Amino acid sequence: MRGLRVLIGGEYSGTIRDAFIARGHDAMSCDFSATAAPGPHYRGDWADIEGDGWDLAIYHRTCTYMANSGAKHLYRGMKKENGIDEGRFIDMLRDAHAFWLHMQQCPVEFAAWENPVMLGYAQLLVGKPDQTVQPWWFATDHAGPDNVKKATCWWTKGGLPKLKPTGLLDGSTARDEVFQMAPTKDPEERRMARSRFTPGHAAAIADQWGAFVIARKAGRHNSCVSTAAHPDFVTSGRAA
Repeated sequence: MRGLRVLIGGEYSGTIRDAFIARGHDAMSCDFSATAAPGPHYRGDWADIEGDGWDLAIYHRTCTYMANSGAKHLYRGMKKENGIDEGRFIDMLRDAHAFWLHMQQCPVEFAAWENPVMLGYAQLLVGKPDQTVQPWWFATDHAGPDNVKKATCWWTKGGLPKLKPTGLLDGSTARDEVFQMAPTKDPEERRMARSRFTPGHAAAIADQWGAFVIARKAGRHNSCVSTAAHPDFVTSGRAA
């Protein structure tokens, strides 16, 4: 079977896109920012192109207001005793509802949505993730980019299986780089650095979910060929 057409929404690094391309797939990243690595990239809203016949889509939705790591920002002055910051709470609910709605309306049959651990309030709307993984699950080198801690949640559609660890490490030496990342002059620079995807995780996605979708599509194709070869089965509901 030919390679898949894969859309990576909300990706500017090209990490997952390039993992699929390396395996012979036709992949494109999409983000409002320009791609950081040369390759197929649509600069704009994924809503513009997600209906263009993709076989698989991977989405990275903005987590600013929904991430559990930012729970203190739900309160005025970042103190619970000051009461809820209504504006921030409304922003969180808005993003959570948009996340849920996109999962209901996404036109791609096989799809996955990534986000960090969510606030409980957000999960009431979005629902619990199908799986939570760590980058070090896919690490083979103690000093490599995958040997880090960053709980990553996945919500999936189309029966995509849970990702299986492919690494050789046990997490005991995983670095806590994301949590300890120092503030930057430009908050957006820090946000993008914290959201950068690791290559081992991307490779596992391309290998495992890519193979799953290919197998599903191949199975349907074989079923159609078999049915076409036995027309009496269609008309009578049984083999001749």
